Amino acid sequence: MAKYLFLFFFFCASFLSAENSGSSGVLSLRGYLGKEDIAKVSTQLDQFSKEGVNTLILEIDSMNGDLVQVLELAKKIYAFRKIKNHQVIVYIDDNAIGPAAIFPFLGDQIYISPFLAWGDIPLGSETVMAANLLRSRVVSFIDPTLRNAKLLEWLASAMADPTWVKSVPELKESAIPDLLRVGETLVLNQNQVQQLKIIQSVLTLDQFRNQFHLTTAQQEILQQSIQPETLAIPEKTLDSQLKSLIPVRKDGPNRVGWIAIDNRSAEINQGTFIYVKNALDYYKKNPPDFIILSLNTPGGEVFAAEKISDALKEMDTQLGIPVIAYIDNWAMSAGAMLAYSCRFIAVVKDGSMGAAEPVYAGEGGELKTASEKVNSALRADFANRARFFGRNPNIAEAMVDKDTILVLRHGRMIKLDNEQQIHLTGTDPDVLISPKGKLLTLNSEQLLSYGVADILVPPIRLEPMTEQEKQSGQWPASKIALFHTPFFNQIPDATIDVYQMDWKTQFFAFLSNPVVASLLFMGILLGFYMEMNTPGFGLAGTLAVTCLFLIMLSSFALEIANWLEVILLVVGFMVIIVELFVLPTFGLLGFIGIVLFLAGLFGMMVPGISSMHYEFDTKTWNAAGEVAFERLVWLSASMILAFVIMLILGRYVMPSFAGYNRLVLKGHEQGGYIAGEHPKDLPQPGSTGEVLSTLRPSGKVIIENKIFDAISDGSYIEKGVSIRVEKLDGSVIVVKEVKE
Repeated sequence: MAKYLFLFFFFCASFLSAENSGSSGVLSLRGYLGKEDIAKVSTQLDQFSKEGVNTLILEIDSMNGDLVQVLELAKKIYAFRKIKNHQVIVYIDDNAIGPAAIFPFLGDQIYISPFLAWGDIPLGSETVMAANLLRSRVVSFIDPTLRNAKLLEWLASAMADPTWVKSVPELKESAIPDLLRVGETLVLNQNQVQQLKIIQSVLTLDQFRNQFHLTTAQQEILQQSIQPETLAIPEKTLDSQLKSLIPVRKDGPNRVGWIAIDNRSAEINQGTFIYVKNALDYYKKNPPDFIILSLNTPGGEVFAAEKISDALKEMDTQLGIPVIAYIDNWAMSAGAMLAYSCRFIAVVKDGSMGAAEPVYAGEGGELKTASEKVNSALRADFANRARFFGRNPNIAEAMVDKDTILVLRHGRMIKLDNEQQIHLTGTDPDVLISPKGKLLTLNSEQLLSYGVADILVPPIRLEPMTEQEKQSGQWPASKIALFHTPFFNQIPDATIDVYQMDWKTQFFAFLSNPVVASLLFMGILLGFYMEMNTPGFGLAGTLAVTCLFLIMLSSFALEIANWLEVILLVVGFMVIIVELFVLPTFGLLGFIGIVLFLAGLFGMMVPGISSMHYEFDTKTWNAAGEVAFERLVWLSASMILAFVIMLILGRYVMPSFAGYNRLVLKGHEQGGYIAGEHPKDLPQPGSTGEVLSTLRPSGKVIIENKIFDAISDGSYIEKGVSIRVEKLDGSVIVVKEVKE
């Protein structure tokens, strides 16, 4: 019994070992062999090596590809075959033209279909590599131990180099000279291949697969690789996506949100963000079935567009309310970023989208292109936003970078490294989409063809909206052209519910303007300065506090303020007050208070300062950093201008009011403790008055309804205490406390 069990287990082990030793892996090389396709095949080959596959089957049907990438894959296959001593079987399914013609020379066995074209290795890549170098590399892949190795070397040379000539007896006696044409690379048909006796057999695709016992799973994978790729979303798929993501009540009503960024003459800015943010907050409280973002904009600030884009995506992905970008003519620059951040994109027939290169205002207001570092960061951001909803990231990059080269090659969008890689010849030349040196801007037909837009909105005569509907912000959806396209025209009882800005939103948008923010900053500085030079709390102090309050309102509306900045502001202000009215001199603590106050104030006034970070891969600041630096320039200029105004006020304006206003100093304060130019104009010894600001030991006093700088005899005298002039030391008034 043990003997039979041993034989049974030995038979099973032998069977499993035989199965494993005969394991095979199949690689499909079909269509255009681009960088991404080769990378996938290379990953499969690595997996086969780990799994112990020892027979590699290549199915080839290709007429073009990236020569450099194909050579890299060929080297890996050569290593799989030569170094690991595995077998490679090649089946040419009709075409092995261009770089794909290299792979049959790696095979131990070659099978072909009844219709064949094999050869012309450099097709479309003539300028990529010198012919003699290409010939040498292809010949190096041929196993010299094969019985027909010399013939294969001749064929490879003729397919790689149109100028190749080999005048040796063996060549003259073979059939090769009859196949060569002067100045042309060699291309073989099925009859010529059979005549040369370099193949094993002529088989149909099914016969080949049956002969090598390909599994059902392997055949399904290969069958999927034959399906042609499409650029645009198929209509059925789009319709099913719309139905699955947009809930429609068959009996109505169906409410649709509407946000319009359609001022073609105005740019997207922080005020636009406030408007969109408040609109989305409104729709969060009153959820519609979906939201339409109407775009007709030339672009604007990148940072504002990024914040709007993030808010739109959150509305879709977190709250389940899809957003449809409706390009009603223009979606340029930052407008293109907003469109890419929406689930679906609809475009009118004369619409366009693109041209998103970052620029800045140079000398004389001339627009200049931003540095490559800034461009690189924005290019990556555009690509990520396009990829988020399944759109081609290369197209998005070409809208930002004028050096991106895109071509349509065999129905696929390909990104090239240089102009020499463009295939201008051959049976199916490239269609140039984005040439070097020009930003990509797509019209409506191109947006649909390349899968950027999903819906074309044809021109149609619409019923005009009434004044009452415009004022109420609600009207039938049938008055919008989008609702005359398939799917949308089937939504019953659809009503547009427009978010309309109230006066508060408009006011916050006004405050967000950098010019207005800079003026408010100047108001704080000037008001504080004037208040410090007048007794009591008056108009100047009220101006400073009001400006500070408006800045805080604007900052919280823009979501750029946080509690840290508020704490810095309050602590700094309190330290300054303590230093002025409690401590005897204004020293280091007062300076620290000013630094804290300005840090909190600048943090509130600079958009993006809390989210700015350095991009180490692009060696630049992100969009938030760019906006922060721009606003800092505005504020620095405002501060310099405010100091200039302070000097003018202190030197010329304020002294002129001294004779009319007892609250304004009459003397020249910049002269230390000098209270006046002529001692005879000063209060004489024995005159009495009252302390206006604590003498520590210097300060201000009021005598006979006039304000003077004075100094005590060394002691502190608090505000409100009666004093008497002891003496005049030149133009300096020395006072002493009067004790009752």
